[in-house]
Amino acid sequence: MPLGHTKNMLETLKYYSDSQITQTFTKDQSQILAVRYIKESHSFEVTYTGTSQKRTYPSIDSAAVAIEQAIGSH
Repeated sequence: MPLGHTKNMLETLKYYSDSQITQTFTKDQSQILAVRYIKESHSFEVTYTGTSQKRTYPSIDSAAVAIEQAIGSH
């Protein structure tokens, strides 16, 4: 997926920060990660499905790069 599309989805999550929206990313019908926006800390929380590891990213750019790297490595 182009990086611009990923950034657009993250911007949408941030815009609707009063809602609890989780965006999941899959590859070959297998879920790779889930991301949500945390309004209180103004950050994106990415949960990697395989390890259940959670990482927080302070910006759309940093979260988008992490997502693209995770998708590309699968």
